[in-house]
Amino acid sequence: MAYQEFPFTREKAGDPPPLYAKLRRECPVSKVKLPGGNYAWLLTRHEDNQAALLSAKLSADPRTPGYPDIHRRGREAATNTKPTLVTLDGSEHARLRKALDAEFTPEAVNELRLLIHGVVDSALDGINRRYVEQEQPFDLVEEFTAPVPMQIICKIVGVPAPDVVWLSQDTALGTDHPRDAAEDEKRLLVQYVGRLVDSRISGKDVNYWEDGQDQGEDEKGRQCERKEEGRVSVPMHEGLISKLVRHQYETGNLSRDEIVQLVYVILTAGNAALINSIGLGVLTLFKNEDELHKVRRNPLAFAPGLAAECDGVICAVQSADRDERATHRPDVFDPHRKYLAQDLLGFGYGAHRCLGEHLAKAELEIALATLFARFPGLKLHGDTEELEFTASRENMGVLKLPVFVDPNV
Repeated sequence: MAYQEFPFTREKAGDPPPLYAKLRRECPVSKVKLPGGNYAWLLTRHEDNQAALLSAKLSADPRTPGYPDIHRRGREAATNTKPTLVTLDGSEHARLRKALDAEFTPEAVNELRLLIHGVVDSALDGINRRYVEQEQPFDLVEEFTAPVPMQIICKIVGVPAPDVVWLSQDTALGTDHPRDAAEDEKRLLVQYVGRLVDSRISGKDVNYWEDGQDQGEDEKGRQCERKEEGRVSVPMHEGLISKLVRHQYETGNLSRDEIVQLVYVILTAGNAALINSIGLGVLTLFKNEDELHKVRRNPLAFAPGLAAECDGVICAVQSADRDERATHRPDVFDPHRKYLAQDLLGFGYGAHRCLGEHLAKAELEIALATLFARFPGLKLHGDTEELEFTASRENMGVLKLPVFVDPNV
């Protein structure tokens, strides 16, 4: 019997694969073939995804027999690295997550709103100076949706500002998913985070490229460039790393290596998803003139047991959140639609629900509201048919979003 190959191909850029809707109607629990040649069960309905994400029988650990390896060699890579917050199960996952819970509550995120506003305003100031005042078009992804989330999470963690550009270009921070990052990029980022943590533990500034760095000639050349630019010193910053060292390491709750892994996950896990979400949010408004008009008038409107043992299970939350049984007219853009927070699966569900959910929502709200408040005449420069999107088998996103600001709006 022939099985559908997963991930599915998107027939229309910006929309989920239509095969999801067909499976929700005809075969909500179906067997699919993965890139590595193995098979898994795919869940496409909302209620089935909720049940699976709550099940203690299913594991997020890629080393588990039958784990659905969607990204090729993901399981092989996982066996060569220590488990992280996103791949641990049960009590170990709960222990590490508890160390971070207080930093990402709605109340804690409210304390970060001024920081988020500062990054957004600074980015828009630069856009205004370089492009709007010159009446020139620009790429919103390059100038806004990509750098803003990166700078925000780096500030929260306590990364020195001069290092942010390098981190986005040369490390796993620039990838779509931490498991997809090239091993040398992951290693480089883990080493860098380790030095940051060591500087907080010792209370001294640390030169990242000091002792113990066995690098090739190319890397040595890049080291020299970074040294010339003053981007290798790790000065003391109050941020999440300092808090983890003070409240978790010094109290014996977490080891040094556990803090390094937690910070690595925080820096990488949701970065690309947030970049994609801001860009797609702007594009969706461009495609819906009535809602775009409302936003221009009031930008603050944004402020509001299924398988056998050893079988892999894939929770297609992208399909589940479009399930007609759970949502009225799910394919229609309706920013005023009322949801129960627990019913939305875009941030996951159960024990592995996204730790940074409230932070991501705050960033989206502030970025979109401030963007259209500052530039109410923001418009697409060109046709939507000409836009370039991520590959159909990657998380959905727009790679470039050329825009201009109409001074007459």
